[in-house]
Order: sequence, then C-alpha cells, then structure tokens
Amino acid sequence: MRLLLPLLLVNLAACSLIPQPAPSISTHAPKAAMAPYTVNDYVNTLTVQLSHLKEPLSRNSRIGVSSFYFADGLDTKLMTEQASGLSQQIQESLLTQMTQLGYHTVEYRLDNNITLSSNADNVLSRDLNKLRERQKIDLIVTGTVTRQQHAYIVNARLVNINSKQVLSAGSTEIPINVMWGNEKIQQRDGLLYRSEY
Repeated sequence: MRLLLPLLLVNLAACSLIPQPAPSISTHAPKAAMAPYTVNDYVNTLTVQLSHLKEPLSRNSRIGVSSFYFADGLDTKLMTEQASGLSQQIQESLLTQMTQLGYHTVEYRLDNNITLSSNADNVLSRDLNKLRERQKIDLIVTGTVTRQQHAYIVNARLVNINSKQVLSAGSTEIPINVMWGNEKIQQRDGLLYRSEY
C-alpha cells in the first residue's frame, strides 16, 4: 500500500506533463444582422407622408399603386440580388396601408377569371391579355429607389393620371439588410449572391 501511493503521485505528475490540445476555434459564424424593422414598417412612413395632400381628394378618386424601379433604370431595372422582392413589397405594403386608411384603392392586376391549379388558385395577373382593357384609375402611387451605401432611398408620389399633377410625395430610407442579412456573400435558392467586392 505504501508503494501504491508514490506510484499514484508519479502517475499524476506525468499526466500533467503531457501537452494539452489547443482549444478548438469556433466555426460558428455569427448570424447576419437584419434591419430592426420590416419593409412594411418603413413603408408606413411613406404612407403617412402621401396622406398629406395639397388639396382634398374627390370621394370617388380611385388609386392604383405601381411597382418601384431603380431611378437610373425606369421600367427596365427592378431590384435584384439583396434587394430582390423589395419593389413588390413596397407596392404591396402601400396598397394595403392606403386601403386601411380609407382611400379608394384599385387592384388593377385583377384577372377576369380565377385560375385554379391542383394546389392553389389565383385571381391576380400581369398578363395584359387577361386584364381589362381600360383600367378605371384616377390617381397612381408611383416612385423610384436609389441605392446608397447603407440604405435604399425610396421616393413616392401620388399623381393625377390625367393632369400629371403630383398631389403628394414622400421619401424614406430602407436599410440594405431589410430583406436579407448584410453578409458579403449569401446563398438563396441554391444560388450564391455577392453584395460587395
């Protein structure tokens, strides 16, 4: 027994001389920061500004909301990559919020028929052959987007279609990372996207 105790001490001392493995470096990447609010929240600023009209609207004025394009590529340059879907979300949020405020909004993308498929049904379309020939719209909300380093600057206007007069206008900043995180490289739908070089 007396011999066992010194052997145990020698064994423990020898274990302390064996180099310990280096601590492993964490491979957990921090989650990309997202904007503090949703696109709908930022668009609310636009809706409030657009409701400050120069003059009262006719009670029956019908309002449509168009898509928003980059200011340097009107009607040709929708937002892509990190901003993919931003134009449509601005349009949808404005249409929803203006309707909630009591404006007489018009869904001009309404098809004449409901299209049924095995797992869905649809009544909205962008196919001109399926839509009414003449849309009954008096006013349109339209606008542009300009990309800055940190945000998209969104400018919106409520315009009288016949006179081209701007009845109200608004502007807001929407952070670059509102739709997706602010990583330099992202993977979405199996494709890699690079937002910076």
